Amino acid sequence: MSSKFNGLKFTRQVLCGAFAGLVLLTTACGDKGTDSAKGTDSEIKQEVGAAEFSYTLPGKFVNWINDLKWMPELMKETGANVEFVNGGDGELYYKNIDLKVGSGKFSDVGMVQLSQAEVYGTKGAFVDLTPYITQYAPNIKKYMDDHPEYTQLITSSDGKIYALLPQTPKTSIVTFYREDMFQKAGISELPKTIDEFTEALRKLKAAYPDNKNFYPLGGRDNFLRYQSAFEANDRVDAEGKVHGLYNVGQNSDLKAPGFKKLIEWYIQLYNEKLVDPEWISGLAKEENWQTKVLNNDVAISNEFYTRPSWFMMNGGQKTDPNFKMNVMPPFITDSGVQSKFPTAPEYKLDRAFVINAKSADKAPAILNFLDYLYTDKGQTFLGWGIEGTTYKKNTDGNNEFIVDFEEESTKPLGTRAWTFFQDRMTFPVPANNEAFYQFNADFTKSFASDYFSKYTESFPILNYSTDQLKERSNFTAKVNEALMSNLVKFVTGKRSMSEWDVFMKEMDDLGYSKILEIDQAAYDAVTEK
Repeated sequence: MSSKFNGLKFTRQVLCGAFAGLVLLTTACGDKGTDSAKGTDSEIKQEVGAAEFSYTLPGKFVNWINDLKWMPELMKETGANVEFVNGGDGELYYKNIDLKVGSGKFSDVGMVQLSQAEVYGTKGAFVDLTPYITQYAPNIKKYMDDHPEYTQLITSSDGKIYALLPQTPKTSIVTFYREDMFQKAGISELPKTIDEFTEALRKLKAAYPDNKNFYPLGGRDNFLRYQSAFEANDRVDAEGKVHGLYNVGQNSDLKAPGFKKLIEWYIQLYNEKLVDPEWISGLAKEENWQTKVLNNDVAISNEFYTRPSWFMMNGGQKTDPNFKMNVMPPFITDSGVQSKFPTAPEYKLDRAFVINAKSADKAPAILNFLDYLYTDKGQTFLGWGIEGTTYKKNTDGNNEFIVDFEEESTKPLGTRAWTFFQDRMTFPVPANNEAFYQFNADFTKSFASDYFSKYTESFPILNYSTDQLKERSNFTAKVNEALMSNLVKFVTGKRSMSEWDVFMKEMDDLGYSKILEIDQAAYDAVTEK
């Protein structure tokens, strides 16, 4: 048995993903440009010159950018001069954007919500990027032509484009497990269905009778997982109908028959002591959960894909040589369909890149600078860095990192490092999935690409208006609070399942049906562009 962990060291390494967030767009005025591109990349660069601009982002991104060892090299390569401005963090950041735009003190460019881009863009506060993209950014134009769903998303209601969005690398949560504990429990084949998974949990529980703190399944924060295995996740069906509390597949469809079955399954796990009761109660926070996994008190979790490697790097194998993690595929549903985990939204709507209309004269150089990042050379630079310094060509002719992931990713904040976490905002550019997966711990690299290609699916992104967001937020605050508190009561036996229909009516009275109406309207608005 490994020694106990009371505290854990946190580093710059990615710990969890952010599957949440919807982004908004801006508007602008610039009327330069023609209907045809200028010429070659070098000719355009010679005409517009080097980009020089101030750029407001949330403080956490500015801090991360300041630690990027490759950022000064990018400035040298392109001749650009970018001043990164700390705009604060959290919800306060976007409120500050409102104040700065309203007072005329907004920087040359900035990161805003897509809805803010729409509101302020149509009022003339942000540049319409369309003519500049056509004239000065042929590679961005090609990306937009090749990704019509992206172009549709960033096109404002007036037909103009006020913002660009970064593409998010394809990632998801995974179910990971202690392989050494499975071996001790005599589990030789991975469970393929929920029933087989439940039986595996029972075998694990029986294998550790002396550990009174052992619960095979555990996690942090919200215990709702595996909705897709019960065909009860939020989604948009083939007819364009929105189901459930929409969050790109990561939430629940309360009215789906499988949702009730999901809760009945959790009741079974709770009664048989197969799931951590602290997690069910909502009291299992980050450090509590991590300590339990490292102390052999939890064997299985469903979390962000980098977490198995994190556990092995942060104590697991250092104190217990048998400590070994692995991942398992999502489960097959009762109808015989392979369930899949939802990917992170391909484009995050709260990371919209806009240009201040007062800085329209800088737009040609700014767009041309961004355009370089869409070229093969620019993509290689962003994803891999510098050949001979951060990567090399292997015998197969493929790129291979030569910097040490653990060494670089664990350097203290405030220290320059060769890191390539593309899920952190820098500029609105395409993702390089191959490079993103390879800049990881060895175990993560061993499964990420194959796992995400086989066992994930993407869902449409809904672009809400500011009024829709405000109304939806009011309803979801009430529904989510009542939803989770009542689900905890059902699972722990404090409320009888005989009251399930009453509970469903309570959710409608609090606004569940209204949320579906708003989501449907937002989806229809995007598809009708």
